[in-house]
Amino acid sequence: MKNTFAISHSAQHTQATSPAVREHYARLAAGSRSFQPASHIAASQRGLSFGNLVSVNVYQNNMSELAYLLRMLKTISQTHRWITLIAPPSSFCLSLFTQAGISPQQIRIARATATHNPEALMKKALQSDTSAAVIAFGDIENFADANEDEGNATPCFVINGLPSRLH
Repeated sequence: MKNTFAISHSAQHTQATSPAVREHYARLAAGSRSFQPASHIAASQRGLSFGNLVSVNVYQNNMSELAYLLRMLKTISQTHRWITLIAPPSSFCLSLFTQAGISPQQIRIARATATHNPEALMKKALQSDTSAAVIAFGDIENFADANEDEGNATPCFVINGLPSRLH
C-alpha cells in the first residue's frame, strides 16, 4: 500500500510565497515546458527580488506549499532529468520525495564542502543545465546571487523551515 500524507488546506499561507508556488504549479499542470519567472510583486513589496528563485516556507501547521512543490516536482521529473537537492539537512531522508512519486534514481544530492558552499553548488547545478529543478535548503537570501542568469529556465526553489519530523 502506498504511503500518503495529509495536508491541512485550512492553514494560513504567507502572502509572498504561496502565489508564486501556485503560479509555477499551474503553469506545469497546464503543460508549459518552460519556466518563466513569476511576478515579483510580492517580493518587491518586501524589497526582495531573487530572479527565478521561489521560496517554499514550511511550518508545522502549514504544509501546503511543500505539497504544491512535491506535485510540481513529480511533473517535472517526467523529463528524466535530475532533481538536484542542494545542501539538504544531514538527517534528510528521500522518502518525502519518493512518497510523492519521484524516483530516487532521479535525485542528485550536492553537499557543501570546504571549497564549495551551497550557493556555489547551486550556481554549478544551474550552469551544468542537467537538472529539471534545483532545490536548496535554508534562507532564500543566501541563494539570491546564485541565480543571476536571467536566461536560465531551470526552476529553483529554496525550502525554509523543514520540520525535523519530515527528515
